[in-house]
Amino acid sequence: MAFKNIVVTGAQGMLGQELVPYLTAQGYRVTPLSSKQLNLLEDSHAMQHKLTLAEPDVIIHAAAYTNVDGAEREPELAMAVNKDGTRNLVLAAQELGATLMYISTDYVFDGLKTDGPYQPVDRPNPVNTYGLSKYYGELMVSELMEQYYVVRTSWLYGIYKKNFVQWVIESARAGNEIRVATDWLGTPTWTGNLCAAIETLMNSGQFGIHHAADQGVVSRFEQAQVICQSMGLSGDHIRPITLAELDLPANRPYFSALDCPSLSVPSWETGLNAYLTQYKALTRDPSQLR
Repeated sequence: MAFKNIVVTGAQGMLGQELVPYLTAQGYRVTPLSSKQLNLLEDSHAMQHKLTLAEPDVIIHAAAYTNVDGAEREPELAMAVNKDGTRNLVLAAQELGATLMYISTDYVFDGLKTDGPYQPVDRPNPVNTYGLSKYYGELMVSELMEQYYVVRTSWLYGIYKKNFVQWVIESARAGNEIRVATDWLGTPTWTGNLCAAIETLMNSGQFGIHHAADQGVVSRFEQAQVICQSMGLSGDHIRPITLAELDLPANRPYFSALDCPSLSVPSWETGLNAYLTQYKALTRDPSQLR
């Protein structure tokens, strides 16, 4: 084990709530920090003070402003958290001699690629404020640090926060119309698989930019169909539409699937089945997940 002490920011987020117990079970000493414990609007000195006691070898920076549509209404806040907050955390990490792993997103890309999934070396070109703020966060890491990890993931879903899979299941059970785009393509990624990928990359010594997503390309429409089939639910209420018809406040890249050359990753269907096992356990007995 190359690293022993790990700090996880955003510990109460979708990824953080799964990552902390996962790494703890692997034998690491993990210090979870929620947004209340580590405010990304603070300066680097305040962050360093709070991080010192943890003596981190690695800081996994999973905290972020993640409301894609909200970022269009609050661009200054999104930038303050995702760009400036990341810069201050980088400065604190440098003072402590810690490696930083920055969790980023497929939304740094414009979705116009036509020759296959995005590679880590492909040029970012965000089409919304959220993607731009996360890309600026990437630049804060890559331009200020020599040894770092930037880990982009896509269409993330996990058991501890509301997500697309849960919405489809609950809508199908209620008999509600499920309007999903046929021309919105990407790779759904289960948090459990991302946790394993993070540990692998963290110990690889291959610093730089990486992609970590489940394997395969699917539309939101096809994903909804598979979710219903896997849960034994009727797909009669699934309505195919275009991404433009959703009329979302923030633009989305039409295609944002990620290729992961640094990792051996499972299929998105395998990730979905693992998530559904968690979901069924949660609905039967929430205590089983803790």
